[in-house]
Amino acid sequence: MKTFFEESWEKWKNKVNLWDNARFLLADVPLDKKRASAALPLGMWPTNPPMATLFIANYPKTSFTVPYREAAMLIHVRTLLGKGIHCTWMIVDDDTALIYGRELLGYPKKMGTFTFNEEGNKISASVTRRGITMLEMKGERMNKELKPSPVFDRKMFNASGMGQFFTLNPVWLLRAKEKIHESYSVKVSLSVKESEFDPIASLISGPPENGRMVVMDIISGRYLVPIGFAGPFWFNKNFRIRFR
Repeated sequence: MKTFFEESWEKWKNKVNLWDNARFLLADVPLDKKRASAALPLGMWPTNPPMATLFIANYPKTSFTVPYREAAMLIHVRTLLGKGIHCTWMIVDDDTALIYGRELLGYPKKMGTFTFNEEGNKISASVTRRGITMLEMKGERMNKELKPSPVFDRKMFNASGMGQFFTLNPVWLLRAKEKIHESYSVKVSLSVKESEFDPIASLISGPPENGRMVVMDIISGRYLVPIGFAGPFWFNKNFRIRFR
């Protein structure tokens, strides 16, 4: 049986994509500045105006596990190393994806259940966790985007991951390499319910903007480097949204 590192080397050598034909429903949402700031580690600040991207994704083929689904809130941030995104919340429905994402890359993944349906130009998706359907997205595909903006091929600043000590968490700078096959603007509607265990609704301050439907491959990672630490104050502020 091959080790994890032997499998990873073979996939890299043979240029195997990490995800093929991943399907995303995305929308940007305005954030409450004070609450968004509290969700960020030291050295990160919300953009002006404060915004985040919410998405629900269907991954029909991956190189490391079975097909699975995923949802996330990505806060748009400013840092001394430039603008990027910080993942403050993420749900998946596969334990292998959860383990790799949390332990290797610092994504705050938790388990939930999903719906993801496409009928013609219409798409609907939802996330349920601990009995609460706390995120629902519905949209209708509109115009094709000729020069689509990236989804993951931009700077990502994640806290924790490899060697995390809970009260002293490494902050990682990473970036993915992606190939977008299709991208459409979407007339999107959004429903977010407050949950004790997933308190993202209180961060959102207005209706969704810039709805998109994207089909793409995620090829590999461009880089993954440690750039700092997040301390106990940040950990205490974000314990519920990341660990419960």
